[in-house]
Amino acid sequence: MNLNGTTINRLLFRAEKVYRKEEPSLKTGIHKHPTFDTWFLVTQRSTYVIGATADGYLVNLHWGNRLERLDDLNATMQDVFFSQNPPPTYATEELPVFGGLRFRDNVLKAELPDGTRELNLLFAGNANITEGYILDVDLRDGYRTELLVTLHYELDIENDIIRRSYTIRNGLDKRINLSKAFSAAWHLPTALGSDEKREILTLAGEWAAEAMVESTELRPGVTHVVQSQRGFPSHVSYPYFAIRQVPSDVNPSTEVYFGAIGWSGSWEITAHTSLFGTTRVVGGMHHQDFGWTLEPNESFTTPIFVAGFTSEGMPGARKLLPRHVRKYQQKNLETQKDSNVFHPVLYNSWEAVTFNVTAEKQLELAEIAAPLGIELFVIDDGWFGDRNNDSAGLGDWYVNEEKFPNGLKPVADRVHELGMKFGLWFESEGVNPNSDLYREHPDWVFYYEGIPRYEARSQLVLNLALPEVREYVYDRMATLIAENDIDYIKWDMNRPWGEVTMHDYDRNPREAWVLSIREGFYYIVDKLKAEFPKLWIESCASGGGRMDIGVVEKTDQVWTSDNTRPDARIMIQYGASLFLPPRVMYGWVTNSPWDEGIHIPLSFRFHVSFQGGLGIGSNIHEYTEDELEESAGWIELYKKIRPVIQNGDLDWLVQPSRMSELVAVSQTTSHDQSEAVVLGYRFNSPFSTPLNWIRLRNLDKSARYSVKVWTSSPHDVDEEYEMSGALLMHKGILLTSLNNAQFKSAVVWLKRN
Repeated sequence: MNLNGTTINRLLFRAEKVYRKEEPSLKTGIHKHPTFDTWFLVTQRSTYVIGATADGYLVNLHWGNRLERLDDLNATMQDVFFSQNPPPTYATEELPVFGGLRFRDNVLKAELPDGTRELNLLFAGNANITEGYILDVDLRDGYRTELLVTLHYELDIENDIIRRSYTIRNGLDKRINLSKAFSAAWHLPTALGSDEKREILTLAGEWAAEAMVESTELRPGVTHVVQSQRGFPSHVSYPYFAIRQVPSDVNPSTEVYFGAIGWSGSWEITAHTSLFGTTRVVGGMHHQDFGWTLEPNESFTTPIFVAGFTSEGMPGARKLLPRHVRKYQQKNLETQKDSNVFHPVLYNSWEAVTFNVTAEKQLELAEIAAPLGIELFVIDDGWFGDRNNDSAGLGDWYVNEEKFPNGLKPVADRVHELGMKFGLWFESEGVNPNSDLYREHPDWVFYYEGIPRYEARSQLVLNLALPEVREYVYDRMATLIAENDIDYIKWDMNRPWGEVTMHDYDRNPREAWVLSIREGFYYIVDKLKAEFPKLWIESCASGGGRMDIGVVEKTDQVWTSDNTRPDARIMIQYGASLFLPPRVMYGWVTNSPWDEGIHIPLSFRFHVSFQGGLGIGSNIHEYTEDELEESAGWIELYKKIRPVIQNGDLDWLVQPSRMSELVAVSQTTSHDQSEAVVLGYRFNSPFSTPLNWIRLRNLDKSARYSVKVWTSSPHDVDEEYEMSGALLMHKGILLTSLNNAQFKSAVVWLKRN
């Protein structure tokens, strides 16, 4: 047989395939390379790779789409471009510290006993993998090996997310002082060229205008900073970021890198892009006025900073992060473990009575609420102390005997008899100067000696870092919960912090910023949850001032805004849904001052509140019989569809706009694609234009779905038909009832046949 070169090559290639042992595909979990000090962190759809260089620098080698093999990725330091950019400056270090020839954003800064104010942390030769999804990597200071930092990585494999933090341990014989302790640094792959554009999405806001989505192009040499210096996450910005690729003719990518900090105090995230296309994101507890002292053998662990990657654009990021938050909420809270237990439909009596709270008025409202289908009845501010307005009584957590002559128990008992749970409002971190508590303990607040104490909202902030303060707050709350069979508490917080320091404290007085959260707020919440495992807790801070992912892992739900005007609330929920699961975001049906002079139908108000947990805050005492009947009907419909709304993935088919304010459409889909709920809103129609076809997403294209549409009445189905999943996604549906309308809305329920 005459064999030419081509034939020989084919035979050799075939023989290689026959005799070469195929390497197995890389499974999910954490794997160490057999030769190099390189670790592959593999989720369902992404891979994150870190490795130690020969000099000991721990750097990121890859973050993006999933790799299939333990490729030979050996960490090396990149070449020096010129003397102004030494290698450590542009190294993708996992923990860039203040020290050495590093001139970019850093994560950790410390002052050592000899006055040195820098570190040089290198791989210590030790890394442990636990249960296949947890990795701890040790770094030691190159000159003081007794100083140990352990980086913590935890994979959420199914949601393509990494949870990061670190612990610093002082093995020296003298104290060290930390002046910065961010949680992590994240490095995006280098941009392909000068024409490649990326945008950073952040969430801005103000009180009553929370979580407004802002998009800014990342520009070389510009550092983007989002932050809160107020002692809590605040309304002005949220500890969240997303960086997305802007598609172009040569790069149609929809890759998104996104993340959030799990911390309920002051925080900061910065993102910087160099002229060479490198982008670094760092973040954690805010460094302004931060301080922490480590005595010999003490350690300090940072809050978590979670981040993930998706190639499915912002809809993918909006799905993965809320799923992750929900997963860890279920992991931590007894009340959330069962997905078949749904967040209750609540009634809050604030708008009906404000501070004019009495047992008689609460009982009257409870008798009206129960037949509507309300499942949780909540008494808001005004039930305690000398509390007839917001200038007195805060901190005196004793039932007002004039308003409740027999205490709260008879009201709670009647609420329970009516088949509802009973809830109560607290603002445990605040105190009015006009209160018995402050008169007895003026030293329990944040203050500086010799300086007038700054009041906001006629109140001061309690220093929960003091053991006696947090024990008082816990004791009063626990006593009231036990004595009155309270099922739910709303934890409010209504002013930013100031004068934050510690007195008679032999450590660093700046520790108050951290202690008041960890040893104060978190301590009380955790202790209440431990003693009352069935207690539901809502986080509130003048609306959406404290709805970070850290608080959601400790509480059941959040109040996203004091602004209950429906069209505003849609935009607020749109932004918050980037990181919060639908079920934890509560919306109320109200007739609040926000929309005086504007006629917004009751149906529209309910449909907006269908976005997550449903509540009513209106003065139902003034409802007509028709309004009560309609409310009961919408509540009944909500209960039928809430398994999808509360457990499904929320997506936005048409995003709300602050400019046009014309239309918004959301879709929530069950994980198995068997059901979906579409909510459509028409704010205005100035040009009498009909709506376009709305193409749905995430359905089973081969299945047929029954479709029901409600608009103005819960008792009448406006449309009912069947369509295939493919047609629903590729052609869509027409919501003709929203044409030429103002404040008109529709509920669409799809069920797979």
